[in-house]
Amino acid sequence: MLNIMLFSWIKTKKAPIVELDALPITHLNKRSQPMGNIHNLSVIRQCFSYISEENFCLPISDYRVRKLTTFKSIKLILASQLAKWDSYEQISQALRTSTTLQESLELSSISGSQISRRLKTIPTEILEGLFLELIGKVKQKALPSGIKDKQIRIIDSTCLKLPATLASWAYVTRDHTQIKIHVRVLVLTKSEEKEVIPEKAIPTTGNVSDYETMNLLVEDDGTIYVMDRGYVKYKQFDTWLEQKVQFVTRINENHRVWQVEQELPVDPDSNITRDAIVQLGSAFRKTENSLRLVEFLDEKGRKYRLATSCLDLSAEEIADIYRQRWLIELFFKWMKQHLRLVKLYSYDPQGIWNQIFIALIAYAIAMLIHVSSGTRMSLWEVLQSLRLLWEKPNLLLETELHRRSKSQSNKGRQRGTKIYKEPPIMNTSVGIIKPRGK
Repeated sequence: MLNIMLFSWIKTKKAPIVELDALPITHLNKRSQPMGNIHNLSVIRQCFSYISEENFCLPISDYRVRKLTTFKSIKLILASQLAKWDSYEQISQALRTSTTLQESLELSSISGSQISRRLKTIPTEILEGLFLELIGKVKQKALPSGIKDKQIRIIDSTCLKLPATLASWAYVTRDHTQIKIHVRVLVLTKSEEKEVIPEKAIPTTGNVSDYETMNLLVEDDGTIYVMDRGYVKYKQFDTWLEQKVQFVTRINENHRVWQVEQELPVDPDSNITRDAIVQLGSAFRKTENSLRLVEFLDEKGRKYRLATSCLDLSAEEIADIYRQRWLIELFFKWMKQHLRLVKLYSYDPQGIWNQIFIALIAYAIAMLIHVSSGTRMSLWEVLQSLRLLWEKPNLLLETELHRRSKSQSNKGRQRGTKIYKEPPIMNTSVGIIKPRGK
């Protein structure tokens, strides 16, 4: 009865959209010390130390729960995300066979069915708050002070397909049963490469359009928001123009120009084909305020049309800003390839929501270790090291992360792709190699 009361309260309480810059960063206690202070801890315990148990005092949710409390279940599923375990049974087996995991959780064993039930009952608001807090710490360490360049934020969504027989609540069409994750990322500019920091995530069913969530993701914070064609809505454009929100959005050929106010000069030697101040739409539906239309061709001659409120930038700069939209696609690909997002543990709505946020928490912890250690490895290499050394002392992880010397620039002998004109000679009679046809 108490649990029912708890979740009825959770359903009625809306989680506020928190600005990350205003998040209070809690002081690190003995259980959450920064990386490198305690070398003899195991790597998995060091990852757990970024989560403070003080934030998980849930006497109602954990009422009469003897073994798998909310805090322990979050840590156990977080370990499964970092290690990419395939199923509840594999999580249960890993706990039974790992003394390190048992000591970290103060739990000797648990069944897969109990893990499944707990995943569906963890309050999602708690996981969202934990994700925002960790990302706030990442931003503190990753963003240099006194940034002069305009920051760029990208918003987009990705779909996760679900089996129709197990997730009828996510039905979209006869061929599609899916959910969406609407995400906002901040572009982190480095000397040679660019990374993104996920700032907000809104899981929805697949029938929620992109433009239905863009007012929750876009804020008047002085940054430039980059969006694709799914976020075109003339009424919202007018609101942003009145609020001085800067945005760059791709539009297609169906979005016509209602009125041309000014044609701006274009360099004939550039890839820009048009730069104008216009009103978009038709007599039935159009923008009330004027915005800028930039058209350009990419390297393959494909035409792109951009609607933007940025008047102080050149057309070439606006085109370059839109090209960075691909970074969020790389982020989605990274999450699906390296964390447990393609094959879900649960097909219950709250279970899926919780798994999404625990995956984002795992990403935030890996990124926090990445930026805190100062390693030259990529984020994927850091996650690989976490998986290989998760039961080893943390000192071995620190050694591995700094294996590459800062002065080392030689990557060794680089081999190109070898093209055989004739079948290669092999010292075996096993198998058949058939020559290529001319």
